Amino acid sequence: MKTNILLIEDDHKKMDDIKSFVESKFPDMQLTIKQSYQSGLRTIIQDKFDLLLLDMSLPTWKSIELEDMGSFEKFGGVNIMKEMQRRKIIVKTILITMFDDFGEGDSSITLPQIDEYLRSDFSNFYLGYIFYNSRSTDWTEKLRTYLAAY
Repeated sequence: MKTNILLIEDDHKKMDDIKSFVESKFPDMQLTIKQSYQSGLRTIIQDKFDLLLLDMSLPTWKSIELEDMGSFEKFGGVNIMKEMQRRKIIVKTILITMFDDFGEGDSSITLPQIDEYLRSDFSNFYLGYIFYNSRSTDWTEKLRTYLAAY
């Protein structure tokens, strides 16, 4: 039986890199891709997935026909996890981000701080994070480790 993975990601390079990696190294896994908060949340509510690969910062919505995006949510990934918890949708979740801090100035929060918060508040389904860098393949080893568990 195939492992069903949902990737919620709006950056095309990152999305393509993750898709290529999963398809080449784990061909038995089925990858579904959504590019916004709204489409990702709707998909996770409607369909069943074994694993969620989740970006932190997401547009609220995206129209493929119009190439148009809604407002941007710096903590869209956290908000999706809050909705999952509220609706009792338990899907093992891995945060994949290319930023190591979020917010601005005094309200800025680092990736390790976010990880600590997510481990505390979503311990029933949050597995950890992967720091993605398009100029490196270091992130692939961490993703390989997570996916090998399935």
